[in-house]
Amino acid sequence: MNAGWLETSFAVVDVERTRAFYEALGFVVVDTADEGRSHTMVAGDCRVSIFQGVLDPPETQLIFWNGDVEAMMDKLVAAGAEIVLPSKPSPHTQPSGLVTPPNGDACVMVRDPDGQLLFLIRMAEVTRSEPAGPPLLALGRYDVALPVKDVARTVAFYELLGFERRPLPEDEARVAAMVCGDARITLYQGYLDPAEPQLNFWQGDIDAVAEQARRQGLGFFREPAGDDSGRAFMLKDPDGRPLFFINMRKYGEAPRP
Repeated sequence: MNAGWLETSFAVVDVERTRAFYEALGFVVVDTADEGRSHTMVAGDCRVSIFQGVLDPPETQLIFWNGDVEAMMDKLVAAGAEIVLPSKPSPHTQPSGLVTPPNGDACVMVRDPDGQLLFLIRMAEVTRSEPAGPPLLALGRYDVALPVKDVARTVAFYELLGFERRPLPEDEARVAAMVCGDARITLYQGYLDPAEPQLNFWQGDIDAVAEQARRQGLGFFREPAGDDSGRAFMLKDPDGRPLFFINMRKYGEAPRP
């Protein structure tokens, strides 16, 4: 089953201010909509969408574009997942919560077992835009890091969407890497600090990214630190969302799945 491509989507206070932050880290705008109030930004395998006054509800969402929406919906309903009904009723909303306009598009909103909001959407006219040229900075391999209460329960939820669990060289009882196509979500039970969704970048050029952050005056939430085994640092974007950059010798080159 194809979940589609993943964009981590944020509600922001000032879209231009947040856009400038991500551009300072080498992100490139590949799409703008909603009269300039939303931008999709890409750096390497990370896709971030920022919305000013557009996201409904206005909270972090994992948006999966142009996957097998109906097939995923059937599995979610059968498993008793929490479907979130649209705040603005549509004449095309089915009792299940799936919205199916006559043009063949479809969408549904659901919460995972830890309350994280997911939006599954198919729009025939939307294609995946990519930046021209190589990334401006070697940020590293990207994943969305989510805090969970029960790894096994949340793993089962994402398996309904077609994700598979991949082995990790660490505590697999409380950490799970879930992969579907080029979308990667890592679940952490009791590890994330702060305990909220994070953008994690693995095995990139830590020193170059840190130096860029200094030059741009982004400010560190946690200063670069480490030893011979590896280094890491953390930033927060203008809306307070954490970005974690880490390069650890034990993970090698950490190739993309």
